[in-house]
Amino acid sequence: MISSALQVVRLSETLPDDFSALQDEAAAEGYRFVDGLRDEWQSGRYRDADERNALFAVFRDGVLAAIGAVTPDPYDPAPDLLRIRHVYVRPTGRRGGVGRLLASALVQQGLSLAPRLSLNAADSGAAAFWEAMGFKPDGGGTRRSHLLTR
Repeated sequence: MISSALQVVRLSETLPDDFSALQDEAAAEGYRFVDGLRDEWQSGRYRDADERNALFAVFRDGVLAAIGAVTPDPYDPAPDLLRIRHVYVRPTGRRGGVGRLLASALVQQGLSLAPRLSLNAADSGAAAFWEAMGFKPDGGGTRRSHLLTR
């Protein structure tokens, strides 16, 4: 068995060349939140000096396999809370450790800056994934489905 090389990168200068292909794959699956990520990128959200806005990508053998962000929670202004957002793993990267690697980077970044992380799982599969990562279901009424507390 040939193992593939996975690399996590914090993006700050440019989006990866194959971001549009990832965006198209997400849209084909009905996930429009990657469009929101592009809009936030174009607005400069991830290029400023605020560590609370971080965009990470996972590359497998140099090809973009997943992307996701951690930001202040736009639905809950609590100062002790950040939100994991816009997480998308390409179908070819699922069940191979790509999502877990990305999620670990996002959680590590988030919990280094705030004691609580929120997210809204897109579907039941995503909910099960995030619960396996330690998140607890949460109906806090702030458009979040899950919460992780340090």
